[in-house]
Amino acid sequence: MHDSILEIMLQKYDDFTKSEKKIIDYVLDHKKNAQYINILDLSAACHVAVSTVSVFCKKLGLDGFNDFKMELAKATMPVAGVTTVGAATGEISVDDTLEEVLAKTCNVSQDALLQTYHLLERDAVRAAVDLLEHANQVICLGQGNHSIVATAAWARFSSVSPRFKTVQDAHLQTVAVSTLSENDVVLFFSYSGATRELLDIAKVVKSRKAKLILVTRFSNSPGTAYASAVLLCGSDEKPLLFGSIAAVVSQLYIVDVLFSEYLRRDYKRGEKTREFIAKALTHRFD
Repeated sequence: MHDSILEIMLQKYDDFTKSEKKIIDYVLDHKKNAQYINILDLSAACHVAVSTVSVFCKKLGLDGFNDFKMELAKATMPVAGVTTVGAATGEISVDDTLEEVLAKTCNVSQDALLQTYHLLERDAVRAAVDLLEHANQVICLGQGNHSIVATAAWARFSSVSPRFKTVQDAHLQTVAVSTLSENDVVLFFSYSGATRELLDIAKVVKSRKAKLILVTRFSNSPGTAYASAVLLCGSDEKPLLFGSIAAVVSQLYIVDVLFSEYLRRDYKRGEKTREFIAKALTHRFD
């Protein structure tokens, strides 16, 4: 494909339907961020059906929406400053060499981080840290692979404050949120934002008048209706693909952002606690 996807869209503009032109107009007006949007959010932003977006991609001679985003990333690479490791991108296949596996895996994680950086709304981050800062207690929760992220969040924040906790067992998670007060916060990690476990927890949190911070991929997921702050992670995961490390990487990045901003607001007290913990841990190696 000699011409970029942007040039092709402009060249064939008159050949598209009215609805498809809305997609082109949106992409041209949001070149920098459009490569990080998912198909549901793009269809909502353009007020067209998801199927219209899929047909639009096919008309461009592409395999699908992910292929479209890849071409868009290439077209905007000089502007966005996106770099890749080698030329290997896309899904790993059985015919790939080890070098291609290394490059593709690195590029997937890098893309997840870049997407998350662009998708994170600064006001949402500030609102989330406000909630963490003033909470009596914060319970970090997640299911499946995301329970790892919840544990990492607890471990990170517990180095500066005793108010952060985590619970792994699903039954005990319900017990824990059932005793929350209106000054408590739940930090929940869910890629889809639509699992039954999340929605059950969210309903209990709401009934207790506590606050929910939701880290998810989709801004229009059912769980966002219960959240006081929504933080979007940028990893693209196939619907039937479970356990994407890139999704975990993107959420861990959000944990680091929240922690750094939380610590920055009260750096002296946080560092004092961290120094005490460091001294306590040194005795374990004596």
